[in-house]
Parts: sequence; structure tokens; C-alpha cells
Amino acid sequence: HLQENKDLDKAMKWIDKALEMSEEKPFWMLRQKSLIHAAMGDKKGAVKAAKASLEGAEKAGNTDYVKLNKDSLKEWGAL
Repeated sequence: HLQENKDLDKAMKWIDKALEMSEEKPFWMLRQKSLIHAAMGDKKGAVKAAKASLEGAEKAGNTDYVKLNKDSLKEWGAL
């Protein structure tokens, strides 16, 4: 739904449900959540989720997601 910019409320419900079902909050899911928040115009929520995703990506050593999150945080004025 996010890629097609359709029903962002439904996309948020799905990502929240997926995160609820995960003991550890996967950084790639948090990244999607940040993008959904951004698409909905919720910069504060986008920044919060992106920071959590960035932290997880750094712990996992995933440089691609570290870069993606840092780029988004810069774009949203949070870095």
C-alpha cells in the first residue's frame, strides 16, 4: 500500500500488527513505518521510527539501512 500511496491507514495498521507480532522490532519494519508516517504527513512519527530503525540497523551492521535512515532523517531535519 505504501509503494502505491494507497490507503496509508491500512498500511500503518498492517505494519503495527507485524511489529506487535515480533519480539524484536526489526529495523526494516521500523523503516517502513517511518516511511508510512512521512507519507501521512506525520514528521514526528517518521523521525521516531527512523531513529529506532537506525539504531537497529547499526547494531546489525546493515550499512544500507543506516544510510537510508540517515538520509531520511536529514531530509526531515532531524540530523
